[in-house]
Amino acid sequence: MRVVAVCFAGFVACALGASIQFNDGRVALEADVEISAHSRGWIKKSAAPQDAMLRMTFAVKQQNLAALTDQLIEVSDPRRPNYGQHLTKAQVDALVAPAPESVSTVRRFLETHGVTDCTESSSSDFIHCDVTVAKAEAMLDTKYFEYAHSADLKYTVLRADSHYSVPRAVASHLDLVSPTNRFPPMRSKVTKSKPVESPDVGNTPEVLRKLYSVGDVEGSAPKNKMCATAFLGQFFKVSDLDKFWKEYYPKAVGRTVKVVGPDTGMPGIEASLDIEYISSMGGGVAAEFWSYAGHAPDNPQNEPFLTWMYQVANTSDADVPLVFSTSYGEPEDTVSLPYMNRIEAEFQKVGARGITLFFASGDSGVTPDSGSCTGGRFAGQWPAGSPWVTGVGGTETGVLGGGEKAWGGSAGGFSDRWARPSFQADAVSKYLSSGVKLPDSSHYNATSRAFPDVSAQAVNFMVINGGFGMPVDGTSCASPTFGGVFSLLNDLRLQSGKSTLGWVNPFFYQNPTIFNDITEGSNEAGPGCGPMGFEATTGWDPVTGLGTPNYAKMKDAVLALP
Repeated sequence: MRVVAVCFAGFVACALGASIQFNDGRVALEADVEISAHSRGWIKKSAAPQDAMLRMTFAVKQQNLAALTDQLIEVSDPRRPNYGQHLTKAQVDALVAPAPESVSTVRRFLETHGVTDCTESSSSDFIHCDVTVAKAEAMLDTKYFEYAHSADLKYTVLRADSHYSVPRAVASHLDLVSPTNRFPPMRSKVTKSKPVESPDVGNTPEVLRKLYSVGDVEGSAPKNKMCATAFLGQFFKVSDLDKFWKEYYPKAVGRTVKVVGPDTGMPGIEASLDIEYISSMGGGVAAEFWSYAGHAPDNPQNEPFLTWMYQVANTSDADVPLVFSTSYGEPEDTVSLPYMNRIEAEFQKVGARGITLFFASGDSGVTPDSGSCTGGRFAGQWPAGSPWVTGVGGTETGVLGGGEKAWGGSAGGFSDRWARPSFQADAVSKYLSSGVKLPDSSHYNATSRAFPDVSAQAVNFMVINGGFGMPVDGTSCASPTFGGVFSLLNDLRLQSGKSTLGWVNPFFYQNPTIFNDITEGSNEAGPGCGPMGFEATTGWDPVTGLGTPNYAKMKDAVLALP
């Protein structure tokens, strides 16, 4: 990352920009999703102060994206000769760097509006600028307002109340500008568990390590790192983590977690859950906590998810965590296609470097977060439904504490945005032709990307938050649990002088027997969604994916890879 004046590249770039005409009409960049869908759950308040500051991201169009996809598949499919030969950050940057004309055009556009306080990514595919609301409104031909979230009125953001646009001469060089129309997702918050009759039913690191055949294994590879992400003002307290370790995972007492970003607010259950379980399930692996509030009293407002992607892409190979667990997402229909396509490219950049991304699938079964199916359509969830990440669904303990079954809240089904990738074609086809009872075909697209890919326990997790213990539910429990176990697999590879597992979906689907297959239960269907969701059955299913981790089987499989 480097700080720049807009014309820092010298006379040539500025001269090139000087001939550009910015008065030849305007083009809306993200007009495919209605503002009402973006702002669902948010309450519009007063106009934004004209002097309020925004940390704006200008996503400059990248090049060679088809080549990026080919490279990712080549290094991630165990059947390919270059498996494990991941690209460096520098190689990824060079592959997708925007055309010089694109960068200079965007710089010139910013300069014409007096915007000079900017930083750029190492490949100039992202330009970050601190901009007043007044300048943002002039540049984008829109108006900003303050919005408060209906579930938490203390959480407010500044967003545009209409679709934004840029001059036609600039539009062909930009994917998107943010923050504008996209609102932070507020889904995937854990909920307190219902009371249970037996205190032995709750999930703790000891219980989960036994269930998933991890035992007392710990990581020891010096270069291994894993990370839990947090958005929307979610923080944890070191005293809570220390107390959790002392009570539930004593081996970790005295260890520390590296925090990147703010972590000074009141502790949140979500953040406490994420760091407590990834650090104990992946015990011995260096744990980090990357936090993105999206706003702060003394800092410009930003779009937290995009900021996270920017930071991953610009962190060196030596410093970047090798596994990220993220417990946030939203229905596909609330995300513009330009935004989604750009983030999909960022996911591929991450995977090509040998980094693995896990996302919780969501907690509403087949139902959208609104609580009902519009037109009877099941919800595709994103990012968990992206082909380039690994979606994690949820399970719960079976009757009388025996085995596992699908958790009703586990979001799963089929995307309405992405075609079915080849790595899962056979597994999904087998499910659809297995004879299992299926929902009516009008509810979903049976030819598209199916999710989740895997699962883990999602019910009755014991968490320490604010000094007190409490049991919680949600696929937010499952993602850090799976991510921690997976980090131990990376550790084995690194100890053996091998590559990390990176984008792991091809390997997982080629080796379904390394999972505990979940064959009972189903996910829930809300109002307007018909009488049923999807049922779990032998093999992959749209509730629990391939199943839950079996470390004993997984370790042999990953060590057998080249």
